[in-house]
Amino acid sequence: MKIKYIDGRRFSLGIRAGAKRVVDNQDHLNEINVFPVPDADTGTNMASTLRTVVENMEGNNSADIDKSSKQIADSALEGARGNSGVILAQFFYGLYKGLGKSKKIDTEQFGQAARSAKEHAYEALSKPKEGTILTVIKDWAENVLENSKTIHDFEELLAKSLETAKRSLENTRNKLEALKSSGVVDSGAQGFVYLLEGITHFINRGRVKDLAQPDDTKIGSVVATEVLPEDITFRFCTECLIEGKNINIPEIRSKIDSMGDSIVIAGSPEKARLHIHSNEPAKVFAIVRKYGNLLQQKADDMLKQFNISHCKHPSIALVTDSACDLPQEIIDKYHIYVIPVRLSFGQSTYIDKITITPEYFYQMMETEPHHPKTSQPPPTDFTNAFGFLLTHYESIIAIHLPSVASGTLQGAVNSAKQFPDKKITVIDARSLSVTFGMVVQKAAELIYKGKSHDEVVSIIDKFPSKTQLFVNIPSLKYLMRSGRISKAKGLIAKFINIKPILKLDERGMPIHYSKSFSNIGAVKKVLKFAMTLAKEKKNPRFVVAHANNPLIARFLRMKLYSEFCMSDISILPIAPVLGAHAGNGTTAIGLCWSEE
Repeated sequence: MKIKYIDGRRFSLGIRAGAKRVVDNQDHLNEINVFPVPDADTGTNMASTLRTVVENMEGNNSADIDKSSKQIADSALEGARGNSGVILAQFFYGLYKGLGKSKKIDTEQFGQAARSAKEHAYEALSKPKEGTILTVIKDWAENVLENSKTIHDFEELLAKSLETAKRSLENTRNKLEALKSSGVVDSGAQGFVYLLEGITHFINRGRVKDLAQPDDTKIGSVVATEVLPEDITFRFCTECLIEGKNINIPEIRSKIDSMGDSIVIAGSPEKARLHIHSNEPAKVFAIVRKYGNLLQQKADDMLKQFNISHCKHPSIALVTDSACDLPQEIIDKYHIYVIPVRLSFGQSTYIDKITITPEYFYQMMETEPHHPKTSQPPPTDFTNAFGFLLTHYESIIAIHLPSVASGTLQGAVNSAKQFPDKKITVIDARSLSVTFGMVVQKAAELIYKGKSHDEVVSIIDKFPSKTQLFVNIPSLKYLMRSGRISKAKGLIAKFINIKPILKLDERGMPIHYSKSFSNIGAVKKVLKFAMTLAKEKKNPRFVVAHANNPLIARFLRMKLYSEFCMSDISILPIAPVLGAHAGNGTTAIGLCWSEE
C-alpha cells in the first residue's frame, strides 16, 4: 500500500524509531569516532540528543505535522550535545521551517523541507567540512528533492534516498585523511544513516510496540589512530543554550571565530545552541553572555578523554570536584578527573573553573546585580564520569567536598550505587580549597607509586587530619549576601571593623578562630598561625590561596620562603564555588605535614 502523505503522528513515530536505531548502536559510533577528535563520544552525544527528543514526545500526540516538527526541533535544540548533536538539532530546525504550517505533507512538500534542512545544517557551521555528516545530509536531501517530483509514495522515496545516503556514507572514508588512515566512515554521518534507517523501516513495516526505549549502553573504546595529544589544538568541547530576544547568530559567530574550531550555532533568534572546540571556554562565554541567558553549559576536556582512552595509566581512577584547588599541571600529570560544581548569576549558570574562571568570576561579583549561587553537580555528571572511567580503569577513588558543606559527596555515593559490580570508594575530603587539593594530590601520588586501592583509601582516610587552612576574610558583605551569616551580625561586625580569621574543624568546616581590626593585621595573624603550626610538625608543605588578591598572596609566599627556605610554594586562586562565600580579597594559607 502506497503512503501518499505523512501527518504529525506518523512523523513523530518515525523519528522515535530512528532515535531507537541510533541509541541501539551508540557504542559502535563511539568506537569509530576519530574526527575531528577521537574522544569516543559521538554516539553518546547523538543518542543523548535524540533521547531528549523522545522523552519530550510523551503526552504530545498532535496530528499536525507542523506542531510535531516544531516540538521535535525544540527538543533537539534543548538536548543537543556534541558537534554532531548540534548539527542534528539544526537539521530538525530546518526541516520544521521547511514544512511550513501544514497539517500533513506529500512527497513534494517533504522534498522542499529536506532542502531547507540541508541549508540550515550548512548555515550552522562557520567552516563546513565535507566528508562528514553534512555531506551525507546534503546528498540525501538533494536525492529526496529530485525524486519527490516524480515519486509520490513515501515508502519508495525514503528507500531510494536511504541508498543514496549509504553510498555517501561509504565515501566519507575517502574524503578525510583521518578516516582513510583509520579505515572507518565518519561517525556522525553513520549516526545520521542509522536515524534514516530507523525512520525508513518504521514507515515501511514498523509497529508501535517495537519502539520501546532501549537501555543505556556504555562508551566503547576508540579505534586506533595516528592522532597524538599535541594534535588536539583545542582542548574543550564547549557548549551552551542561549535564551534571549533577537539573538544575533552571525554576530556571535564572527566574534568567536578566532577562539576555536568546529563552531556550530543552531537555532533561532530566541533560542540557540552554541558548540565550539576552544582552549578558553570562559572567554567564549564572557562574550556570548551579552546575547542572553546561558543555560546547559558543558565543556568536556577532550585531551583528558584522549589520554584516558589511549595512554598507559594505573588501574585506579582518581575523581574529585572543582572545589579542590590544585595546579593544572598536577591534574594533568596524574590524570585526575574533575567533576565541576555549578555557579549561577541570575538565570545564567556556569561550570566552575571551566566556563567561568576565577578571574571572570571575581569581576562579575562586583558588576552583576545578582549574588552568585552555587549548586552541586547534577547526578548525570557523576554517572557519566564513572561509566566512562570504568571502561578504562579497574576501580575508582572519588574524593569530594565535605558532606557537611555540600551534597556533592552524597551525589557521588548515589551514582556509585549504579555500578554494583565495580569497585568505587567515595571519600569525604574533610578539607577545603588548597588543603582539599593536598588530600587529592596525596592520593594521586600514592596511586602512581603502585599502592593498591585499599591501601590508598586507608591512608587518605587519615590524611585530612594532617592538614590545616587559615583564612583571612577582609569583608563580611559576601558572607551576608550568601546567607552564611545573618545581616544583623554582619552589620555589627562591620561597624566595629572586625576582620574574622577562620580555620577548619575536624569535619572540614570553617570555624571562627581569631579576629583582627585591620586588613594587614589579619594577614599577619594568618601568617603567624600557619608558621607556628608548621614549626610543630614534620615535613610541612605550604600552598597560598587568594580571591582576586595576588599582591597579598605574593607577600605571604615571600614571608614563608624567608622563614622555611621553601622554593616550591604555589599560589592558587580560590575556587569560585568557595569564593562566592568568602568574597573578593580573601587570602589563605594551607599546609600539610607528615608524622614520619
